[in-house]
Amino acid sequence: MRDEETEQKNGPGLAWRANLGPSIVVLLISIPLSMGIAIASGVPPARGLVTAIIGGLVIGSLSGSPLQISGPSAGLAVMVLDTVQTHGLRSLAVVVPLMGIVQASAGLLKLGQLFRAVSPAVINGMLAGIGVLILSAQFHVAVDDLPKGSGLDNLLSIPSAIYKGIAPSMGDLAHREAAMIGLLTLIVVVSMGVLRKTPLRRVPPALAAVAVAAIAVQIFQLPIRMVEMPGSFMAALAPIEASQLADLLSPAMILVALPLAFVASAETLLCSTAVDAMHDGDRTDYDRELFAQGVGNTLCGLVGAMPTTGVITRSTANVQAGATTRASAVLLGAWLFAVLALFPTAFEAIPRSSLAALLVYIGFKLVRGRPYAELRAHGRSEMAIFAATLVTIVAFNLLAGIVVGFLLATGKLLLSGGKQFHRFEIKKVEEEGRTHLHLIGAASFIRLPRLAAALERLEIDREVHLHVEELEYIDHACLELLDRWECGRIRSRATVRVEWQTLRHRYHEKNRLDPVPEEHAESPSGDSQLLDFITRDHIMIAPELRDKWHAIEVLSEALAKRHGTSVADLTASVKERENDASTYLGRGLMIPHGSLPEGHPMTGMIAVSEKGWKFDVSNGERVHCIALLATPPSEASRHLAVLAALARVFQMEPELKDRLITARSQDEAFQVLVDDQAASVNYSFESREA
Repeated sequence: MRDEETEQKNGPGLAWRANLGPSIVVLLISIPLSMGIAIASGVPPARGLVTAIIGGLVIGSLSGSPLQISGPSAGLAVMVLDTVQTHGLRSLAVVVPLMGIVQASAGLLKLGQLFRAVSPAVINGMLAGIGVLILSAQFHVAVDDLPKGSGLDNLLSIPSAIYKGIAPSMGDLAHREAAMIGLLTLIVVVSMGVLRKTPLRRVPPALAAVAVAAIAVQIFQLPIRMVEMPGSFMAALAPIEASQLADLLSPAMILVALPLAFVASAETLLCSTAVDAMHDGDRTDYDRELFAQGVGNTLCGLVGAMPTTGVITRSTANVQAGATTRASAVLLGAWLFAVLALFPTAFEAIPRSSLAALLVYIGFKLVRGRPYAELRAHGRSEMAIFAATLVTIVAFNLLAGIVVGFLLATGKLLLSGGKQFHRFEIKKVEEEGRTHLHLIGAASFIRLPRLAAALERLEIDREVHLHVEELEYIDHACLELLDRWECGRIRSRATVRVEWQTLRHRYHEKNRLDPVPEEHAESPSGDSQLLDFITRDHIMIAPELRDKWHAIEVLSEALAKRHGTSVADLTASVKERENDASTYLGRGLMIPHGSLPEGHPMTGMIAVSEKGWKFDVSNGERVHCIALLATPPSEASRHLAVLAALARVFQMEPELKDRLITARSQDEAFQVLVDDQAASVNYSFESREA
């Protein structure tokens, strides 16, 4: 739902009140992360908070991704640190406005999609490389030492930092005490993750870790380095000076700003895409988001703050806390301004080693969180591009790594895409209630912006069939884009048909750098139907059911006995999901679901009743159909497609719904699901998973 529609429905006051809680949750996460990232960037911690304030108040107001949070980013910390070390801290007042102008101009020129034209192997190599650089540099800061210079030097000298923390020289015990505070911080962060099913899960781990570390320092009076803060908000600013205005036209400064603008824009738009996948509201307007980031960064630079990007950790917390509009981001900026203006010196109780330990943990998660299995599944060449990007970043610098990765990805495209690698067409054919999208030629990362724009223009309430018969080549980037797009449409209960096994066969068949996996050696037959897992024996006609919990027990037991799985485990899994949120979708349809271990096929039981069951559901409606689904992780795409198809029947196809719930026998109900009139619910389906 759009921000304007939310305000029209609930009133602006209710919209702001609804986002009050999420803004406070993100505030508690933002304070330690903004300060820690600033320190890792060679910038005073107060300016990290200034950046977060502008990210909330300015970018939050203009953003094309309403639920995204902007602020200091660990992904830019390495580049900002290099800029500060090479050109001085004052150079940010020139470089950051320049990158903001580049971003805002790109947004006005509708170039937002171009920043998505990057191979996933390069993106993941960049993020892993950034993770290694942050971890290795902040490891030294966590023992109250200084980083050693280059990323490789920092990495190779980690053993000496460990030695300093364990056995400091006589008269220099601060290294050991700082190391103990850093270790305590890591223990608390990790422990909070273990305690996520307790009431403590509401406390942000970063905040808890820093608070415990600060208390420990005060109790034991440890002589370690603490955060230094200015005495007022205005003292935290370092506005651009008149003597620096000429540097805005300096080629040297422009060359520094351009790669910063590229990385910041790519990171922001990747974050926007990830946030879109977390909710069912507005999709991102990439051009508007890029313009908003440009305005925010221009302002950040003019006051001497560090650059801002969309940040995934804080954005995820915002969505999970229940944010509904951009009001949450704006409130976050207001809270941060109030805290920094009223209590600036309170932050001086925070030990620097604790913030550094948080950054060590973030760096570790950036490395660990890469989709290694997915990269391997797309061939050794993808892993090679990933590894080359990562190693070059660590050994040289971030820009060199991105260039090397891009060149290798382009080389793979030239080898595998053939002479027509640049030819790509999209043909759209409309018919009653359905859109056919034909992909022709080579779909690669250089054509991803065009494909993304075409997919995002499709109306959400129409059935879409993606045709790939004339597609000669497709790469990992476009496969990933189609994957996210299909998931988004399915969550919106829109019917979509993508021939996944055909696409994966085409990818591996044309990839000349890797052997074709056995499971993709032959073109798929295409004879699989969405509801193939349902037979006559999987249908129950008007069983006696007392309430929804009894229904779950009866259907789970019947399903488990037919498939030799544990009745207790399946029932518990379905009940756990039902406890989290009701699976009643309205109009008489309930779809409880649980998980099966990998290796089991997806299965389900359907119970129908013309009279219906009086369960405790919204609006006091009777439930006429219960479709209990049990799904292994590898069948997630089929599971989502079944949910969408059944919901569509009960919301938009009353005749088919009536035939199903009035069926008098298993044979009659089964025939309703498989005959020609059920094409909207039981269509040819190729699973996304390999």
